[in-house]
Amino acid sequence: MGLPMATNLVRGGFAVTGFDLDARNADALVQAGGRRSDDAHAAARNCDVLVTMLPDDRAVDHVLAGERGLIARLPAGALVIEMSTTGLRTKKALLAEAASRGVDFIECPVGKTVEHAVAGTLSLMAGGDSALIDRARPILGAMGSEVHICGEVGAASAMKLINNALVACINAASIEALVAGSKANLSVETMMSVLKTTMAWNNSLANALPRKALKRDFKPGFMTRLAHKDVGLALEMARELDVPMHQGEAAFALLRQALDDGYGADDTPGSMLRACEARSGVQLVA
Repeated sequence: MGLPMATNLVRGGFAVTGFDLDARNADALVQAGGRRSDDAHAAARNCDVLVTMLPDDRAVDHVLAGERGLIARLPAGALVIEMSTTGLRTKKALLAEAASRGVDFIECPVGKTVEHAVAGTLSLMAGGDSALIDRARPILGAMGSEVHICGEVGAASAMKLINNALVACINAASIEALVAGSKANLSVETMMSVLKTTMAWNNSLANALPRKALKRDFKPGFMTRLAHKDVGLALEMARELDVPMHQGEAAFALLRQALDDGYGADDTPGSMLRACEARSGVQLVA
């Protein structure tokens, strides 16, 4: 997600310096008109706004926190826009550290797909001081088509986690229904034609599954290991809030099966589909 987001910042007229452990991503940013840094610490010392898009809490903490983190290298008054999907505690701890160093901080995890990242039409969930979000709006507008103000830092992460948990539940339920129907000798075409006339219809059936998984296209997309991580964070949050998430637990179990089957780097709906098919002895034919 980070490369197309950075590319759209360049297209929006911002001077962008990028750092990525994958040299191919850094090279692609240069080709798009950005600059490359092989020293993130040096780059941070000269930036007005630091945008991070990383895979998990551990990476976010490693990159930003502590004496060796980038927040410690930023000039006073710089703004951090942390856009990764993490637990709430990670974002709140970073807010406190940034404040202690005179650095401003907001969170802004994203929704939708890589295709929307390329098009600059992501759904952005912002949390933090309203004046800082307003300051960030020109930057956010280059990456997304809508900004949803969720509340203080931590609220946007909560919104992202319940969104991803619900997506996983809808995918899991839709896939299980199609696989069960297929084993009962119903065609995918028949099931789709009926389901679209009832309250069962959803975006997984309408878009995600027909567009990729039912065509046996398993390229990510949104990788299964990241979906599993996000649903796990949502369940952890729910336990802390003493809220049952039984459907989330079921979707998490199906994602775990997909990981066990070796699909961690593949697209999430297709991985869930293959895990369900393998345990049911059928394969969907669209």
